[in-house]
Amino acid sequence: MPTRPASRCSACRQLRKPGGRCGCRRGSQSQAAATRAEWAWVYADTRWPLLRDQVLSEEPLCRAGCGRPPGVVDHIRPHRGDETLAFDRANLQAMCKSCHDAKTARETGFAGAGPKRLNATEVTLVCGPPCSGKTTYVRERAEPGDLVVDWDALAQALGSPHPHDHPRQLTPFVAEARDAIVARLARRHDVARVWIIATAPRDSDRARLAPEGARVVLLATDEDECVRRARHDSRPGGTIEAIETWWRTYRADQPTAPPR
Repeated sequence: MPTRPASRCSACRQLRKPGGRCGCRRGSQSQAAATRAEWAWVYADTRWPLLRDQVLSEEPLCRAGCGRPPGVVDHIRPHRGDETLAFDRANLQAMCKSCHDAKTARETGFAGAGPKRLNATEVTLVCGPPCSGKTTYVRERAEPGDLVVDWDALAQALGSPHPHDHPRQLTPFVAEARDAIVARLARRHDVARVWIIATAPRDSDRARLAPEGARVVLLATDEDECVRRARHDSRPGGTIEAIETWWRTYRADQPTAPPR
């Protein structure tokens, strides 16, 4: 009776016996489980239940954009035992279990032929104070088919009558729209390059907005030059104050130089 020829394992590409099963994937899964066990202390820490309740109370919908109520608090950037990432509120988001399980599968490499992985897409976060040239920087580099996530453009799409001066009551909706688009990158898509435009004066802001593996471009255009541009372009009255606030926040966030 003829037997099936030996086939290759889809994971390691090694030949396996007819009817047999390669053990490479099972071994790597066991190793991943052992590694996760080393990080379990995070969820036993007394700080975690309080943070978890805070996130779930502040975010009523899954941040992946599926529209379902969340039941899991996810680390946007996997903490892998890093205490700073594990307990940073800016690194946490609420997700439903199915979206969270899919994200975890992609991060651990067991997603099979599922959604496109983020590291296959070139993502660039362009940040800086108002009038620093962020939109111009992206416009000069973006190509047809690139995804551009721009706060001002989103605000106008959601009803703002001005390209830069947006009604305050629209802010939470613009923020959720931006976050939903960024979260959508974790699912299957055909976009090759993504540009995210934001002010993000703090390192924690940039870490929260930039997906893992993204390139960060900080346009720290001189404060006086930003003010000059704001006046030249007749920007709204609050723009100069926003520029000054950005620079105060940015300077305060910089590490203090060690004493000589």
